Amino acid sequence: MKIMNKTWLVAKETYRREVKNWSFLLMIFAPFIVLVISFFFGMSSSSAFDDNTKVGIVSQNENLLQPLKKTKDFDMYKDKVKAEKAYQAGDINGYIVVKNNSTQLGATYYGSEGLDGDLKDELMRVLNTQQQVLNLKNAKLNNQQLKSLSQKVKFTEKTNSKKLGASDEKNLKTATFWILIFVLYFLVQTYSTIMAQDIASEKGTKIMEMIFSSMPGGNYFDGKVLGIFMEILTQLLIYALMFSGFYYLAPQITGVKETFAQVKPAIDQVLGQIISWGLVFIVLGLILYIVYAAVCGAIVTKAEDTNKAVQPLVYLTLLGLFSSMSLSNNPDSIFVIIMSYVPFLSSFLMPLRLIKGNATNLEAEISMLILVIFLVGSIWWIRKIYPSLILQTDDNGMWKNMKRALQGIKE
Repeated sequence: MKIMNKTWLVAKETYRREVKNWSFLLMIFAPFIVLVISFFFGMSSSSAFDDNTKVGIVSQNENLLQPLKKTKDFDMYKDKVKAEKAYQAGDINGYIVVKNNSTQLGATYYGSEGLDGDLKDELMRVLNTQQQVLNLKNAKLNNQQLKSLSQKVKFTEKTNSKKLGASDEKNLKTATFWILIFVLYFLVQTYSTIMAQDIASEKGTKIMEMIFSSMPGGNYFDGKVLGIFMEILTQLLIYALMFSGFYYLAPQITGVKETFAQVKPAIDQVLGQIISWGLVFIVLGLILYIVYAAVCGAIVTKAEDTNKAVQPLVYLTLLGLFSSMSLSNNPDSIFVIIMSYVPFLSSFLMPLRLIKGNATNLEAEISMLILVIFLVGSIWWIRKIYPSLILQTDDNGMWKNMKRALQGIKE
């Protein structure tokens, strides 16, 4: 129990030190800051563009002006002189003079360029509505005739709530898997370096000798890995909360709700596909990469060499990423099939083979079993050599340090 408590203390201290670092906060919020700045810049640019494309309306007809006042595209003027003055001052792009007699409306546009197509459609819709009112008034129809003319088309929707077709479901699973793959790639690229640097910063210090005299080195290793995973979970939880907030607030945000309404069905379907073989392989793969990142940090002599030490892990993630991309063009490749059973790469390849129909559930289970056995064996092995690696201070190079640690185990 005491050892477990010490392991937990190591985990908490590692977690506390990492999340209080400014680099962690920057890593969390930098993407959102960029998105927010881009959004508001786009909104301001759009607003400026809208202001520069406003058109004046000159009319005394309140029935015509009322619906146009609800938009931001038109400015209302009581007479042509004021509209012309605003046009010359650059406040509007042009102006429209609307005249009406007892039988027909007439509209004349004044400007240096033709009227924007969308504005013209919007204006003509309002003008045609008012012209229709004028036509009915001049026709002097009785109530029964007016009722007949006001008949509208009866439109009924009958939807078929069938399941997604095989092709649609495959595309949806593929999209979800690629999201998970890029999450894995991002987390490995980020946290393998963080893990290695955290380990390397403690290597060869007197305090490590004192710690290992009071608790097993393997348990200290467990605490370090657990602390880093707590940091990863914190980042993912923050992103999940931010996404949830956006998901529920977007329908109420003007300028966003229309676009969000279009993509919401796709988002809902992707979320429904998250729990899958892909998620299991991604989680196991992430644990494996982080565990070996700890080894990379432990075999260096100087903390500044950690970036070199984690390069093999970086190359493995790139190999897995590019191999999964090539699977789309050559799904029957013998290289891809073999690599889908290899730890470090199976997390990238086996789930995609399942989606493409090139692997069965049995093959996925075998691949996952190999990955789990390799992961458990790796953790057992690393826990054994970890104290020897950490306490080495000689500048013999990474591989010689690893060799000496292995010799220490044999002895």
